[in-house]
Amino acid sequence: MKWTTVTYALLFSGLGLFSYFLIVNYTDFSPQAAELLYSWGALVFTILAFNLMGYFTLWISEWVNRQYAINAFWKWKIGMLYAAVVLLFLMLNYGLFVTAKILASVEPVFSFSRSGWNLLIVIWMAEMVVIGLLLSNRTLQANWLLRQEATKLQMENARAKYIALQNQLNPHFLFNSLNTLIAEIKYNPDNAMLFTRSLSSVYRYVLQCQGRNLVSLKEELDFMNSYLFLHKVRLGDCIHCDCRIPSEYMERQIPPLTLQLLVENVIKHNSISFSKPMVIHVGVDNEYLAVSNPVSPKKKEDTSSGVGLKNLANRCRLMTDKDISVQKEKSVFTVKIPIIQ
Repeated sequence: MKWTTVTYALLFSGLGLFSYFLIVNYTDFSPQAAELLYSWGALVFTILAFNLMGYFTLWISEWVNRQYAINAFWKWKIGMLYAAVVLLFLMLNYGLFVTAKILASVEPVFSFSRSGWNLLIVIWMAEMVVIGLLLSNRTLQANWLLRQEATKLQMENARAKYIALQNQLNPHFLFNSLNTLIAEIKYNPDNAMLFTRSLSSVYRYVLQCQGRNLVSLKEELDFMNSYLFLHKVRLGDCIHCDCRIPSEYMERQIPPLTLQLLVENVIKHNSISFSKPMVIHVGVDNEYLAVSNPVSPKKKEDTSSGVGLKNLANRCRLMTDKDISVQKEKSVFTVKIPIIQ
């Protein structure tokens, strides 16, 4: 950051020096104006003025980029934005010329001769060309960064899908599910039909998520209910979900298979039985999807690398530029996921 500031200062000072000698050698002035212009004070003022204009240009460029991101779908706002930038530069140039006349004690202060207006317009038009080039360069850089982020997002999604498929299609999961299904067919045929439908829904949803960066909260909740039902049948009716999400949030979006990961973590790291039932709470907290559960650690818990949550955090950061929140307290474990509108 320090070297960037020094580089910009040298660049703007060089432009100011070049412009000063260009004006001095190729512009006709009255004897009084020429005497004031051919001085060290005028040279220093020109260099300082170009530094002020340069840093103002950088600030305007960043401001325009932020406003463009906010108002990209409102063309009239973009037009007004650029018109405001053009007028701001014209007013700043006028202010610098007035300041120069005040410092040089030249009267009248607020009016210029025809040559003065011509000089003001020429400098202003040159600045418009420079800021246009600067904004174009910033746009190219932003597009390049977006391509990089899109590539990273594809890699993170592919990794997440692989992990999800690995968790759900591995022999251990299939073995448990098929054993549960056999038992249900023998002792509870009606429930076996529901179990089969839920198992089918789980596999179908995982396959449908291929190629999707985001899914609606409603889709994720429907999937979670099917996924949770499989574990509920296997573990017994001792795991439940307390879902309190307002209807207006159902079409908001999150990365796919988010809830599967969080539910899997709850089951993996907690002791769940009829004597220790588990209730998973799902709600909305300040534009975040909050998933929490009481902590009931197993006596011999499997070591966890935390790859799943790290992967989810990376995907959320790429999609929303926000981090997930993981709060591990003594009795409650909470994960908050940013919701995309």
